[in-house]
Amino acid sequence: MTDPTAFMDLVPANLFSYEELVEAYNETRIDYVVPMPMNVARMREYSTVYDVNLARSCVVMDGNIIQGLGMLGVREDRSWITRLGVLPVGRRKGVGRFIMNELIRQSQVILDVDTVWLEVIKGNKPAHLLFKDLGFCETRELIVARRPPNPNAEIPDHIKYKSVTPLDHEDALILLSHRKERPNWLNEIETFYHVKNLSALVIDLENGGRGWVTYHAGLLQLTRVIVEVTAGDTAEVTAAILHMLHHRHKRQDTITENLFDEVQYQGFREAGYFEAFRRIEMMKPLK
Repeated sequence: MTDPTAFMDLVPANLFSYEELVEAYNETRIDYVVPMPMNVARMREYSTVYDVNLARSCVVMDGNIIQGLGMLGVREDRSWITRLGVLPVGRRKGVGRFIMNELIRQSQVILDVDTVWLEVIKGNKPAHLLFKDLGFCETRELIVARRPPNPNAEIPDHIKYKSVTPLDHEDALILLSHRKERPNWLNEIETFYHVKNLSALVIDLENGGRGWVTYHAGLLQLTRVIVEVTAGDTAEVTAAILHMLHHRHKRQDTITENLFDEVQYQGFREAGYFEAFRRIEMMKPLK
């Protein structure tokens, strides 16, 4: 049987406007497991913050009709496949595999990186099976969690703070650059170099627990929430840190992405977070 992609063209994504990329991307997510609509401003920010190289990203064309697209982030010795999607008109033609093979080729032949990374939403079986078939190995599950605003939030009586020290953007970057565990691409230090106006709190508890949180405070939402415990019980100290954070920001909705420590997540739950969905992180060694 003839391969439908044999008559399709791979076009670098930088030859399209952001408006065209956004329109195509949103079409790929019409019936997606977790809808993630984009607009032009968000797509521009996403490309900058996560080091997406549009010249190495690709769009599949059949004549003048977009069939699918995929983007490639590039950092030092690694690449990251993201925003992979096939439009309804391009499905069941092998377009997803066609895009993946090209992004892997770009990573290996053109960029000469050591590894290529990606995430797939847990429950998206067709994509998960495709990535495994292409040689990607599962590394860990990542939790996306949210916490709704709570103007009446109070700190539990059993939590006793010894000190709470606010820090500015530059100090927040220093904290983030000294984390013990390897973060996921979304939370690597390179990401935060592109983010403005980070804040941080360093917290000491009377029982000897210690840790910090970094975050970005918008008018309506807290984002990029990262917690690190440096002394004491992980879940207990995490909860204490987050209770203080939300005592100071009672009216903001909050999202944290790609938590990978199940014990720490217990502390998030205690502070009022709930699981929105999970991603599965995967990697393919190229050398």
